[in-house]
Amino acid sequence: MRNRFTMAVLAVLVLVGLVATLSMAAAPKQYQWTGLVTEFDPKTKSLIVDKGGDMWEFSTEGLKDVKVKKGDKVTVYYVAIAKKIEAK
Repeated sequence: MRNRFTMAVLAVLVLVGLVATLSMAAAPKQYQWTGLVTEFDPKTKSLIVDKGGDMWEFSTEGLKDVKVKKGDKVTVYYVAIAKKIEAK
């Protein structure tokens, strides 16, 4: 009886570990970019951030209440998503 209980607990722990591992593996890697806002246009939903002369443009599509202005120091958290892939 005790052996069955131990095996059941072990099986549940293994299952929880497996589910946690798979859920972490499914999420895309998150990156961050910190710099100064050089341009923010709420109409086109875009933001340009300058980090030491390296300018990156980010889409703010899907974000609510983005309250930044030119000159603000920000950290942008993003994921890289492919929109199209062409074989050459």
